[in-house]
Amino acid sequence: MALPETQHDTKTLPDAWDYKGRPALRSSSGGWSSAAMILGIEAVERLTTLGIAVNLVTYLTGTMHLGNASSANNVTNFLGTSFMLTLLGGFVADTFLGRYLTIGIFTTIQAMGVTILTISTIIPNLRPPKCEPGSSTCIPASGKQLMVLYVALYMTALGTGGLKSSVSGFGSDQFDETDKKERGQMIKFFNWFFFFINVGSLGAVTILVYIQDNLGREWGYGICACAIVIGLIIFLSGTRKYRFKKLVGSPLTQIASVFVAALRKKHLELPSDSSLLFDIDDIPGDGNKKAKQRLPHSKEYRFLDKAAIAVNDPESWIYRGE
Repeated sequence: MALPETQHDTKTLPDAWDYKGRPALRSSSGGWSSAAMILGIEAVERLTTLGIAVNLVTYLTGTMHLGNASSANNVTNFLGTSFMLTLLGGFVADTFLGRYLTIGIFTTIQAMGVTILTISTIIPNLRPPKCEPGSSTCIPASGKQLMVLYVALYMTALGTGGLKSSVSGFGSDQFDETDKKERGQMIKFFNWFFFFINVGSLGAVTILVYIQDNLGREWGYGICACAIVIGLIIFLSGTRKYRFKKLVGSPLTQIASVFVAALRKKHLELPSDSSLLFDIDDIPGDGNKKAKQRLPHSKEYRFLDKAAIAVNDPESWIYRGE
C-alpha cells in the first residue's frame, strides 16, 4: 500500500545519514537542491583544469622560455597526472574519508594550486625577463621559478584527480534508487552532469583562452582561482542538506588482498576440482557460514586461485559468504 504524501516525505532513508550522523529525512535532504551544488564543482573543475592546460604550451615557451618539446612534455605530464590521480582519490574516498570530505579537501588543494599559479604570473621574480621569441638573449626559467610553477601545476593536478573521482558518486548519493521518482531524477542528474562538463570545457577553450591571450595570463588564471573558490563555497554551503552513505571500501583493496593471498600460498598445490576452492564448509572463525563462488570459474590467471585454497589460518580466507 502506498504511503500518503505527507508520510512519504518524512520517511527516513535506511542507507543514508545527514551531516550529524542521523538517518536522513527524504523531505529535508538530498534531491535536486543538493545535487545542483555538486554540479557546480564539476563545472568549475573542468573550467579550471582545461583553462590551464589548453594554452599552457604557449605560456611555457613564450613566458618561461622553455623548449617546444619540454613544454609539450610538461603539459602531457600535467594532464596525465590529473587523470591518474583519480585512482588515488577514489581509494581515499571509498576507504578513509568518504566522498564529501574527499571533494572538499581536494578542491581546496586545487584552489591553492591555481592561486599559486596566478601569483607566479603577477610577481616578476617568479618568471624570467621578457625577450623576443627566438632571441639568443632569452633566459630560460631558473630552477626556483620552475619549482614554483611545478608545485602549482601538480597541486592543481592532485586536486583535480581527487575531486573528479567522487563528484558523480556523491551526486548520485543524493537520490534514493528504491524510489521511482528519485530514480528518474538520478538519471536526469547524470545528463546534467555531462552537460556541465561540456559547458566548463567550452568556457575553458573559448572564453578563458581569449582572456589569456588578450588580457594576460594573470587574468585568465585569476578567473580560474576565483571560480574554484566560489564553487567550493557553494559546495560547502549545502552540507546540512546532503545525504551521506557508509564507506564501502575500495575495490583496489579487495583486488590487492587476492594477489597477496595468492603470493603467500604460492607453495601450495591447486586442487584438481575447482569447486573445492569456493564451496567450503565450516570456515574457521566464520561459524557455519559458507564461502560462495561470486563469479563463474575460468582457466585464465589460475595462479590467483591459490588465494582460495583452504588452510588452517583464519586470516587467509578471502572468499567469505554471508
